Amino acid sequence: MMTNSNLVEIITSQLAVIELLIGRIAPATTRNLIEMILQTDKVFVTGQGRSGLVARCLATRLAQMGFNVYIPGHATCQKIGAGDLLVAISGSGTTRTTVEFARISQQAGAKVVVLTASRECDLAQLANEVVVIPANDEDIRKKCKYIVGPNNNTLFEEAMLLYTDALVYILLERKGIPKSIIDQRHTNLE
Repeated sequence: MMTNSNLVEIITSQLAVIELLIGRIAPATTRNLIEMILQTDKVFVTGQGRSGLVARCLATRLAQMGFNVYIPGHATCQKIGAGDLLVAISGSGTTRTTVEFARISQQAGAKVVVLTASRECDLAQLANEVVVIPANDEDIRKKCKYIVGPNNNTLFEEAMLLYTDALVYILLERKGIPKSIIDQRHTNLE
């Protein structure tokens, strides 16, 4: 039988491992990602499955801040081109649709930033910048008692959600946008 103590134990364990993961992200890659977002006219954000859900969370916040944001595959997505940015999220870095979107973006002259668990993946080969969230590191795998999905997917996605939310705070600060703008631009069609 599940109890609250079990729930707290699971969450506490995951948060400890996520803190370790976030601490291993190369600070320069985060700075580069922030600069690339700030310097582009259009940001395209993509991912599939649960990584896609995190990508849509990021896209929502960027749109609420006033960025021109598009999600590839949606009917309202514009054409990507030179000067644009694709942010691609994939734990494995091998998801076919995400890799293909990165390839198309690169061929169109756009910059590509990849957020993945491994620098040695197909997606990373197409990137101008790679932010590695090392969910697959052996010591991380040993510390993570609660693994669901291949390649520590759950851990990667949980870390990605916190990481992308932190990016939003940094971008708000860098652009001088008050947090209240998020509330003002939050949809009323729900």
